[in-house]
Amino acid sequence: MKYLILESEDILNEMVDYLIKEIGLPSIHKRLNIYSGDDSVQIEVLDNRVFFKGSAQSKQVVIKNKNLKHFFEHIQSQNSKGYIINDIVLLKFPYINLLFNTFHGNILSVDNDNLLEQIKQKFNLKVYDNINDHTTVCTIKTEPLFDEIGNLNSKIKKYSVKTGLDIRSSSSSIRLRLSNLSNDYSHIEPYYKLISKNDLLSFKSTLTYTNKFESISIIIPAFNQNSIPTLLSIQGQSLSKEDKSKIQVVVVDDGSNRNVLEDINSIRNKLEYEINVISFDKNMGISNARNAGLSIAKHSLLLFMDSDIILSKNYIYDIDMRLQIVPNAIFVAMRKNIDTNSELTIEANLLKGIEGCLNFDDSRVITKSKEYHIGWDKAFKDEKISVLDDTDYFKELSFGSKIGIYDLSTVVTGHNMAINRELITKYPLFSTRFTGWGMEDSYFASSLISNGCFVIPILSSCVFHINHPPRSGSMEQKAKEAAKNFELYNRMLDEKWEG
Repeated sequence: MKYLILESEDILNEMVDYLIKEIGLPSIHKRLNIYSGDDSVQIEVLDNRVFFKGSAQSKQVVIKNKNLKHFFEHIQSQNSKGYIINDIVLLKFPYINLLFNTFHGNILSVDNDNLLEQIKQKFNLKVYDNINDHTTVCTIKTEPLFDEIGNLNSKIKKYSVKTGLDIRSSSSSIRLRLSNLSNDYSHIEPYYKLISKNDLLSFKSTLTYTNKFESISIIIPAFNQNSIPTLLSIQGQSLSKEDKSKIQVVVVDDGSNRNVLEDINSIRNKLEYEINVISFDKNMGISNARNAGLSIAKHSLLLFMDSDIILSKNYIYDIDMRLQIVPNAIFVAMRKNIDTNSELTIEANLLKGIEGCLNFDDSRVITKSKEYHIGWDKAFKDEKISVLDDTDYFKELSFGSKIGIYDLSTVVTGHNMAINRELITKYPLFSTRFTGWGMEDSYFASSLISNGCFVIPILSSCVFHINHPPRSGSMEQKAKEAAKNFELYNRMLDEKWEG
């Protein structure tokens, strides 16, 4: 590993642009370095994975994300000397890490001789074999892991809150973990802008890196729904033919009375992306359908959406870029309801591409609490609430807090949600304990949030929901299913979290 120091803002910006052009988009990560004063103990925490190296060990081992406080108590008991603690941000490129806020300033660490030579020639920077050969830009002080009354070091606690590290006991429930975690992703925003030249919460799409589009799998359960508008809206995306060929769509026919395969075949020659179909003989429920779709999804970027959704034309690009750059987040876009006879459902308009809008009628943007809503609280009766506005785009929807009918898990709705496959730690991803309508998407979200995943809205693109009669048969039946699933969801939140 070789090191270069980026001492000016101009070189930093130029370097980021150069690396993106040469080797692709980086991902943003948080890292906590904890070294004992005599260097006999080295702990590195990358996002929420803990790597430990003691004096008798030749390589790092991963500490399971449980009992972190107890782990540090053990470390302190073995080595009572002070520790050097530093919380940094890194942009991870192939073979290269760009580290911010280190004791040596902004550092480029390179693990590829060819790339190193290219960078040396272009930027004329000094190369260090050992970073300690460079003078630090600040005084390095050691500090204890615990204070005089046994409280864990505040730097470690703050880092843990942001990244989902467990500092409670291993018997924590999901509800307890949610009460310990923040959704404040503001530390990501400046680095996202540095990379993308666009704000993470921008209202406009900026197609800066159309040549950096990565393969993505889209999973669509279908039950008695005409999915043709949905599939045509994917074809109408503002992507090149080459990039559309990187899209895999998996439609799961969940025991429909409608001939879903016939619908797909009627437009297949208009589609420039790969489309696969799974058919159930009987209705198995939306969780089973999503899990089945995931089982044949090829790519690491994943989008789950419903078959009554139309995507605005930049949606997949906006999702794709964000998933590449921010790997530890669930991304959700806001919804606009339309009728089945809307001009947006016309084939020619769909293939041309549907413009996004900002006049959402999504209840996460503004809602008036009603008794039939899931999670209704009489304290909020008839009160208008804007979750997006009142929580600073979900950032303040943290530590298990709730506003109106929403907490952080319930702002994730299944009609569109996107994640990286690496966030999946257990299968099946979607719990099959829920039957009928509601809450399986919230439980999916709560499991991922418990593992240190942020929930971030996308405002530069939107989805259009085609209104239709409830699949449950009636609004009364839908409400009964929702109430039953809400009770189950709350019981499941109090079960032991297995990680």
